[in-house]
Parts: sequence; C-alpha cells; structure tokens
Amino acid sequence: MEIDHQEGKSREEPLGFALGAAARKLAKFYTQALAGSSLTPSQLFLLRQLWFEDGLPLRDLGLRAQLDATSTTWLVDQLERASLVERKRNDTDRRIVRVWLTTAGRQTQAKLVPELSRWENALYQELLPHHTSDEIAVFRLVLATLINTLPEGDDLWEQRGTSWDHRLETGISPLAE
Repeated sequence: MEIDHQEGKSREEPLGFALGAAARKLAKFYTQALAGSSLTPSQLFLLRQLWFEDGLPLRDLGLRAQLDATSTTWLVDQLERASLVERKRNDTDRRIVRVWLTTAGRQTQAKLVPELSRWENALYQELLPHHTSDEIAVFRLVLATLINTLPEGDDLWEQRGTSWDHRLETGISPLAE
C-alpha cells in the first residue's frame, strides 16, 4: 500500500499488482542469495519439486512448479546440462518422460536445503516487526488459495470472466467467490 503524502490518504494497489511487486522483490532476494551458485531462482524452484518427489513425469513437474510446458522443458534442459537431473523414458509407457535427480542434484539438495531454511527465516524475521506469526500464517493460506484455485493463463478469464463481470457490475468483489 502506498501513502499519498499530498492528501494524507492511503492508496491501495490492486492485489495482483502488489503480489507482482512482492514477487519481483523476492526473485531479486533469491537471485542474490544464489549468487555463489550456478542456479537461478526458477531452476531452484524446479529442483525443489524433485527434492519432494524424485522421478516426476515432465508434465507433472511443470504443473507442480506452476510452469507451462515450454518453460519446464527449457529449465530441465539447463538442469540437465548442469548434470543435476536426467530424463528417462518410462518403461511401461515410452511416451512419458520422467525427470530424476543425479548424484550432483542430490548433493545440491544437501547443500541448499539448510540455506533455504536460513533464507526463509531471514524473510520471516523481516516480516515479524510488521505482522504477527498468525497473520503470516494466514497470508500463506491466502497465497496457497490463489495458487491452487486460480486457473492457468487464458483459462482464468474463460472460466471466471462471466461470473466476475456480473460481480463487478453488481459491486461484489470477484475474489469473494
């Protein structure tokens, strides 16, 4: 939220803009935190999905990382060139390509998991002077709801457009669904 110093009033940014600005700041934070590594924040996020469940089908890996197929393939290409992952065709269905951590990928996990915990704690400590632990927990729930309920890309307006248009016309918040 910005303060309009001339008027002395607060001016609330649209939720999407505020989340986008926060995401850009967090991306810079992770880029700086990863400065000693050859990984980008996007590569790290994809790797983390494999740390939770190794051997995911390429398509599922992209869905869990909230990435489209092209971006997922591009990032896996990079991780494969860095020898952190490898692709293997499924024995029972050769159309399915699974992505597996290599030994180097597991070593990266062992190195970065404690670092991620430290970075997460730093972010949490940055928020605590401004918000309670309960508020931060609720914020995490709101983020999870947005991630898990909003459709991807163009589907958002195809699935929600009519409903949202009606709510906007009647003065009801479209996010109150």
